Amino acid sequence: MWWVEGLISRRAQFSTVILFKTLDPKRVEQFMQFLQQDGKPIFYFVPFRGLFRVENGNFVPISVDTGFGEQKITDLETALRYMDNVFRSAESVWFILFGVQRNDTLTLAVRAWVFDTEIYKRKHTIVIFSESPETLFDEETLRYLIVSKVPKSTKDEREQVITKIAQVLNLKPNGILTEITSGLNLHELESILLKSIYKYKDLRADALQEYKQELINKSGILSIETPTRGFESVGGYDSLKAFVQNNIINVLKNPKKAEKLGIRPPRGVLLFGMGGTGKTWFAKALSKEIGLPFLRLRTEQIVSKWYGETERSMAKALELAEEVAPCILFVDEIDRFGQRGQVGEHETSRRTFSILLEWLGDENRKTIVVGTTNRPQDLDEAFIRVGRFDYIVPMLLPDEKARLQILDVHTKIIRKVPLSKDVDLNSIAKRTEMFTGAEIEELVLRSARNALKDNREKVTMQDFESALKTFRINFDQRRKQLEEYLRLAERFCNDAEFLQTLKSESVDRFELLKQEL
Repeated sequence: MWWVEGLISRRAQFSTVILFKTLDPKRVEQFMQFLQQDGKPIFYFVPFRGLFRVENGNFVPISVDTGFGEQKITDLETALRYMDNVFRSAESVWFILFGVQRNDTLTLAVRAWVFDTEIYKRKHTIVIFSESPETLFDEETLRYLIVSKVPKSTKDEREQVITKIAQVLNLKPNGILTEITSGLNLHELESILLKSIYKYKDLRADALQEYKQELINKSGILSIETPTRGFESVGGYDSLKAFVQNNIINVLKNPKKAEKLGIRPPRGVLLFGMGGTGKTWFAKALSKEIGLPFLRLRTEQIVSKWYGETERSMAKALELAEEVAPCILFVDEIDRFGQRGQVGEHETSRRTFSILLEWLGDENRKTIVVGTTNRPQDLDEAFIRVGRFDYIVPMLLPDEKARLQILDVHTKIIRKVPLSKDVDLNSIAKRTEMFTGAEIEELVLRSARNALKDNREKVTMQDFESALKTFRINFDQRRKQLEEYLRLAERFCNDAEFLQTLKSESVDRFELLKQEL
């Protein structure tokens, strides 16, 4: 069971305090049932409700004489002092705390019990259930505790819960439900199963997928999406799409063959380029092509001014991604966390960087990371070293062929824009040199607004002409940016074949630019 490693460390006298990393009440319930088999004294504290003695599955409140009659112990500090007295007079006591917050008295008590030889001799054990040890205790205290990770749920556990509920209600569950519900703890699993039954009288895969997304999105640090379009919605970038198809998608879609050839699963790709080139859109399309969940790390929610919260949020997000895996974790502006920084940098930044760096290099990582950055030169060398990302590739400004494809995508695929016969997309593609993909999309929207303003049902070439005049783009500056990103490609792109393809495609383009600018 999940608690075995923690108990082994306790018996080995490493520490008297075990910290299980979970706040799933079902895990607490499982552990209590296990302890009650031995018949040893069990005390349980939960904030607001107070301190209890567990007897035959019943929770009996503990009271103390205050001089004005008996009063229940409901605050943490009184509970800790009460238990300290119990530890001095009893043997083999289990003291379990669930859902407690950072507290100076708790830290002092835990440190005292860890170093108290009498606690060891009397065979007492303190067990704390907390989702975030880093915010509960300082690093020095954590060194002396047994910290044990608890899985949210295993495949077998989910299958058992689903089967049990289905049997009670005489339903026939779809085998895919076990996979859909990965990444949920047992409490969350039961909740969404019952919600589906109450609403649809059945265990529906689409409903469970929706409810799971709601739970993950509620965390605030991750959002989960289901992309509906693949590479057909990505205009241009044919070389990049072919490269990713051959080196990432084919490996994932042929796991047995890849394993026989000694190819490990892909670990991720880092896309760099100026804003608006479609890095986010490409990541979503990749998720659809592979058929994996798309998780977005909400970087704006990770950073916090409160002590330990940034590190806690990062660790929690990465742990959740691993529970959902295999999946794609999209990290926009990854340079926000991929910089080690200078001397004197805030300790929080260093710890957050270390957490992400260690996870990226973990050989057992199942999550495929797609990171983006506009400034690869700001990334720490350790961050882009082999093993963190499989490939580091640029996304440059779209060429004429790509711009035509983007126009097609945004007038025929992403949205259906009725065009009049005089609209010449080839001509528009020629005249949008140095436009980003986002600006081409905006061009289509502005043209459609022109038609709406004149109360027409189709977009004309004149609408595009008028929309083109509204853009304020410094083309000379854009050309310099393109040249700069080609130099960055030379420096950071870690696949020589792809780089050579990119360079050969750019030669003719720059010759034309020299003639036009």
